[in-house]
Amino acid sequence: MIPSEKELLELIRKRDLVNFSLIARHFDIKNATVSDLIASLEKKKIVEVKKLGGSKLVRLRGEGK
Repeated sequence: MIPSEKELLELIRKRDLVNFSLIARHFDIKNATVSDLIASLEKKKIVEVKKLGGSKLVRLRGEGK
C-alpha cells in the first residue's frame, strides 16, 4: 500500500537520513514509487535528495525538521 505523505515524512523524520531502498522495503513498494513520492515532496521543498555512490538518500530540509 502506498504510504500517505504523513507516513513517509514520519519515517524520514525518525531516521534523519534514509535511502530509497529502505523506504521501499519499509512500505513494501517499488523504488520507482518511492522516486515519485519523493519527487513530489522535493517540489514542495519539504525534503532534499543526496546521491552517495549508487544510492539516493533523502532527508528533511531544515525548516521541515
